[in-house]
Amino acid sequence: MTEQYTVQVFEQPNLVTVDSIDPNLVYVSVNGTQGTAGASVITGSGAPSSSDGKDGDVYIDVTSNAFWGPKASGAWPASPFYTAGAATRHVHTQASPSDEWLVTHSLGGRPSVTVVDSASTTVIGEVSYLSDTQVRVSFTSPFSGYAYLT
Repeated sequence: MTEQYTVQVFEQPNLVTVDSIDPNLVYVSVNGTQGTAGASVITGSGAPSSSDGKDGDVYIDVTSNAFWGPKASGAWPASPFYTAGAATRHVHTQASPSDEWLVTHSLGGRPSVTVVDSASTTVIGEVSYLSDTQVRVSFTSPFSGYAYLT
């Protein structure tokens, strides 16, 4: 028994094809003008140069797993917005009692800070971000304990 299928083409410029194995599959190729290219994800080794990519693109440094972008006004940001596999937590041990803790970390940016004393009681302090790698936490009285940065 031979089955017949009817395909109607309503727009002549478009190409319509019916799959011979599965007649429920219909492929339509639409002719038209090329649209504007959108943003892309591009890769390379090392930080991106100004000649890499176009505005809106994101760049991945495959050497360090750093993600840069999006590129804007022809320039990449000064530092990556994310580094895959980078440390996501830092524990600072304050062995000697002090009312001011200086914490150096490699997390970058301004991480959240949680402080506990040697009895594991959460302590509230004043957090000051000195740089992307250094935090100062000030307290009303000296004590020892741990600072958890995430």
